[in-house]
Amino acid sequence: MKWIAITLLVLLASACTHVDSTNTSVIEQLEERFEFDTTISEDSMSRSVAFIRELNAREPKSTFYVKYKPDASEFVAKFRDRFKSESIAKDRYKVELAADDQQKNILIIGRYVRIKSSDCGVMVFSKREDYQFGCSVEHNRN
Repeated sequence: MKWIAITLLVLLASACTHVDSTNTSVIEQLEERFEFDTTISEDSMSRSVAFIRELNAREPKSTFYVKYKPDASEFVAKFRDRFKSESIAKDRYKVELAADDQQKNILIIGRYVRIKSSDCGVMVFSKREDYQFGCSVEHNRN
């Protein structure tokens, strides 16, 4: 009877051990820029659309920021229509006036997130304060 109790105690004690690893995630936020002065030619529009199309194909969750000087507002109005024709949601692009220090007439910024590695670890009740809740949700969202 003693041997059974000792065996059960050893099994119970060894079943409670757990190797704890910390949560690690390596996330890069990347940015690509396309800027130019000439807004009159059709070449400017086609290159801008090609930039957005190519980035959207590579990174479907990318966001775009278009910063323009006031004299390029007609180009930006047409360009905004191209966002719609490319089926890019309104919450993924923002159009705003450029700051005074911007050198070119049009600046298009494409931003996206790339997850290099994500190890969310295992939740242990003894270290639940250190667990990074939402790690796997964040990984799946990006």
